[in-house]
Amino acid sequence: GSPDAVLAEVESGAAALAGTGEPAPKWFRGATAEYSPSAIAMIRKLGFKVAGFSINGDGGSLLGAKETARRIAAAKDGDVIISHINQPTHAAGEGVVQGLLALKAKGLTFVRLDDAEGIGNNGTTE
Repeated sequence: GSPDAVLAEVESGAAALAGTGEPAPKWFRGATAEYSPSAIAMIRKLGFKVAGFSINGDGGSLLGAKETARRIAAAKDGDVIISHINQPTHAAGEGVVQGLLALKAKGLTFVRLDDAEGIGNNGTTE
């Protein structure tokens, strides 16, 4: 979007979180997690790290349990998975659980973004 739109989205999101009493956010992820180089630069200039994802686990909660589980279970070290577990009536939720359990059974561990090493495309996490 335009510089004004990027600024509004980033600042309004941070203000909404601050309004809940939570600590100020360090990361920003836009709704689509797709960014132009100029948007990345602006977000970083505002003091945020840019978050994205490498695996769309549940297709926006629209996939079935089997496909969701397959996608998530295929994750490798360093992948960031996005899934929409706020849709309890969708079959994808069961697949999220199955996929995460499969990863745990393989010995994978999970970390928060703040605990991950700062690597990424287009300097998004530097």
